[in-house]
Amino acid sequence: MSKFDGVWIFLLGIPIVLMAWDTMSNPYGYYMSVEANQHFPLGILIVASFGAMGLLLLVTGLVIIYMKRND
Repeated sequence: MSKFDGVWIFLLGIPIVLMAWDTMSNPYGYYMSVEANQHFPLGILIVASFGAMGLLLLVTGLVIIYMKRND
């Protein structure tokens, strides 16, 4: 992987994290509603897992950029 790949992976993680952040902050949305979280907070778990994947992409991109910083 090159530094360019790390930049693309980092940039791909940004909208995913922002989408999860925006979805979590909307208390009237479907994933935060009572219907989606009736017996188990599955809606919150889904959004949190998407946010975690976005954060993983951000960190992976930064690690690739850091490792290839002198190339």
